[in-house]
Amino acid sequence: MFSVVFAFVMVAGAWLSLRSNPSYSGRFALRVLLGSALAIGAVVLLIVAAVDFSIGFSLPVAVGTVMAVSTLGGLLFAVAIDRVSTPPEARLGDAVPASVEVVHLHRNRLVPWAKVLAGLAAGSALLGLIVPDPLKVMLYILAGLTLYLAVIVLPFKYATARRYDRALTALEAAPWVRWHYTPEQWQAWVELQFARAMAVPPTFVARRAWKILPIPCVAIAVGVYATGQGSRLFQSLFVLATCGAVVGLTLAAVRAQRREPARLRARRLAAAPDAYFGRDGVFCDGVFMTWLGRDTYLVSAAIDRTEPANLLLRFEKTVIGSGKPAGVDQRVLIPPGAEADVARLQAELSARCPKARVALG
Repeated sequence: MFSVVFAFVMVAGAWLSLRSNPSYSGRFALRVLLGSALAIGAVVLLIVAAVDFSIGFSLPVAVGTVMAVSTLGGLLFAVAIDRVSTPPEARLGDAVPASVEVVHLHRNRLVPWAKVLAGLAAGSALLGLIVPDPLKVMLYILAGLTLYLAVIVLPFKYATARRYDRALTALEAAPWVRWHYTPEQWQAWVELQFARAMAVPPTFVARRAWKILPIPCVAIAVGVYATGQGSRLFQSLFVLATCGAVVGLTLAAVRAQRREPARLRARRLAAAPDAYFGRDGVFCDGVFMTWLGRDTYLVSAAIDRTEPANLLLRFEKTVIGSGKPAGVDQRVLIPPGAEADVARLQAELSARCPKARVALG
């Protein structure tokens, strides 16, 4: 069941990324659909073969074999879908000189997620040892699902992060353009972006969220009491815990939005005062943005001549569950005397991203 859900999510995500990508074409869409069908068929055959092989063994051995093969099949499926749904022109370069050490920027960002998944799985399993049924079963299911996702998602994400780290290293080793800023320039630029971010109205309005919050809580309560599972005390505790989690997530969203400008300011101050432009993307403010990624791509590039002058690079990022891509702006400070660099960027970006609106003249 988990493998089916995971396969559906992977295919849906790949299809949404493909439909909004500038590299989309009918021929490439057919390739993705055929590749997805073949990958699903291969995984199903692998699981069926594991079931046939495990017949005659003890129940623990049989279940363990099928689970191990299903997990391996899910991982291979994720790799296959990622491969077939990435347009050839969007594949990252990884030509890193032997003398250059590969950065660990993207792989280091996986460590907190690995800790969260490990803590959730271990905590659920340990708590399941001391609580009564049916909560024990729910906690064991949560621990198993978390472990299953970790075994599939973390290796896949690590391989993706390693690919991005190699592409970033190659970009820094041989950029089109590199701009370096003095500490004074960088500090002033970071503070200006912080002031602009603080002036933007919040997209998540807490007052509006509190008005609609009772709706999911009432729906949860009605659903739990209507099923009649467990004692009335257990049902009440479950409703309180679930509704408390909904309220907690809302509070966390409000707090995160309020702290976002300060978080971006701290990240930019900690980043190196440099900007790199190259074949695969731009690296500035500690963020690597790809020109033609599968789910992130450039849509326009222009010069904002408001002092201080800066490049305004507009990207779109595919968001699963949303009807349209999310816009992401990356501003890069233009240092004095960079006219020749800007002219080169105009030529390089026009050739690399023919469907983007590039106007740096």
